[in-house]
Amino acid sequence: MDSPQPEYTALFRYLRMLVDTEQKSLDPNPQFALVEAYWHIGRIVVETEQDGQERADYGIHLIEILSQRLTQEFGKGYSLPNMWRFKQFYLAFPILSTNGRELPNLRNYLRTELRWSHYRILMQLENKQERAFYIQQAADERWPVRILQRLVNSRYYYQTALGEDHLLAGVKKIATLAPAGLSPTQVGSNAPQPLRTRLANIRKTLLEQYVGYAFVAQRQYVSVLGHDRWAELVFFQYVLNRFILVQLSEHDPASVAQFRQLLDAYLDKQPPTVSQPPVGFLVDPTGRVKVITSSQEPVLPTDEETSLPRFFH
Repeated sequence: MDSPQPEYTALFRYLRMLVDTEQKSLDPNPQFALVEAYWHIGRIVVETEQDGQERADYGIHLIEILSQRLTQEFGKGYSLPNMWRFKQFYLAFPILSTNGRELPNLRNYLRTELRWSHYRILMQLENKQERAFYIQQAADERWPVRILQRLVNSRYYYQTALGEDHLLAGVKKIATLAPAGLSPTQVGSNAPQPLRTRLANIRKTLLEQYVGYAFVAQRQYVSVLGHDRWAELVFFQYVLNRFILVQLSEHDPASVAQFRQLLDAYLDKQPPTVSQPPVGFLVDPTGRVKVITSSQEPVLPTDEETSLPRFFH
């Protein structure tokens, strides 16, 4: 059996270089240096195992040595279970070398804005398109790890991937599914085309022109005083840590009161990890937005109030 020393030494030197870069803060993305290190550990494991049973046994021994030495040199994070997670990471992102043993520059393939905690969530996703979607969104929008996990758990990709056309088709069915007590303006029974277009435009505007909005659901049902009602659009505003509900209606007192009842009921529906009450956007036919709060929060903080949209074209 070959000695593990050459491959072990080369890998260990590479890891030391990455960690030293992080400690010296010379890298504009120091946390990504650890992502690179973990990927290369996984690469060594996989490439060693592919050379046959004898080399696979050797690879296990190599990983045990690395785990012990890395733990001594760099502290926690290099236990054997974590070392095998690095293997899973490599298999989820099997970037090929360009010339024999030449190592690829991972920064040309992976998003450097994301940390190892992000990639640990992402590598669990078997659907490659879903994984690519979350990588782009999490990096572009600077999602914290807890937000990424929450949106993955809520199947945010499958909600969004339905696309605007599906949203419009779903809204078209509202008139036949509307509970008693909702006006034709709200369900769009008299003018379905303007309603569909307005909902699609609102969704597009919030996702593309405002920071922090994640689409959660369309036509989400809520029980209000024993009656089925729904929010026409629901978003999660992860900067404010609030759910945002959107309804289309005139700004008359009856509509405001009805919407506030919906917000109060939604407060009981939202997960306990979201401590802030939901906020509503009541959008009239001209596009003007009236911000509605729940009964538990009569007035929003000024900085939040000024950050919310006041008009949708």
